[in-house]
Amino acid sequence: MRALALGCLLSLALAAGAQTADSTDAGMVQFAGFAIDMYEYPNRAGALPRTDLPLDEARALCQARGKRLCTENEWERACRGEQDLAVGYGAQFGPDRCNTPYPEGDTWKRRQGPAASGAFAGCTTPEGVHDLVGNVWEWTEGWYDAQRGWQVVRGGSWFHNANLARADGRYGRFLTADYHLDLIGFRCCR
Repeated sequence: MRALALGCLLSLALAAGAQTADSTDAGMVQFAGFAIDMYEYPNRAGALPRTDLPLDEARALCQARGKRLCTENEWERACRGEQDLAVGYGAQFGPDRCNTPYPEGDTWKRRQGPAASGAFAGCTTPEGVHDLVGNVWEWTEGWYDAQRGWQVVRGGSWFHNANLARADGRYGRFLTADYHLDLIGFRCCR
């Protein structure tokens, strides 16, 4: 019972903190039928994306701001934009545009971790959504394999193969709702 009460207090504190942080929210980009945060949570230019949390905590943080986790389809629609772009910022992958692996001679190098949201100025869709590819994977409301309970993350990360840093880049093998990793963050929709 005591653990349950402490858990409830922690949830309330997280929600209260999220409400307070909402005053610095960068805003949303509107698409037909939904809006998406401009940056990864906490949706502030210059802030490191919030990572290493399970799916339910990501959902709760979005809800505390009057938002929800983006569906997989909404995430892809925002990344492709009105021009149906393959990588969000253009038709072809550009290794220096986002926080993604990059070629150096015959090998691919990785950067040193997540970057602050908006740090890569070229990693922006024409509509103004930043860092949809690379930086950190983003939890979405989508099933990779519903029977196994595997959820979907989108967009690739600074660590993973550059082939996953695309509008259609998705992963979910073994990613159950309680899974968390410092390579996975999220953004919110409404």
